[in-house]
Amino acid sequence: MSFSLTKKEKKVMSSRSVEHISCQQCGGNGYMKSAPNCYHTCLECLGRGLIPHFSK
Repeated sequence: MSFSLTKKEKKVMSSRSVEHISCQQCGGNGYMKSAPNCYHTCLECLGRGLIPHFSK
């Protein structure tokens, strides 16, 4: 599964000074496997695969 942003999301992200890192919980996929044939949206990143990282 690939991750892509819409033009609006890219514009908003580029105007901020917030960096995004891959979610540690799901490994950047946006979903987690809970059983052999069962997948759930990652609640840490809300299915996006990225988490905002605020640098000092």
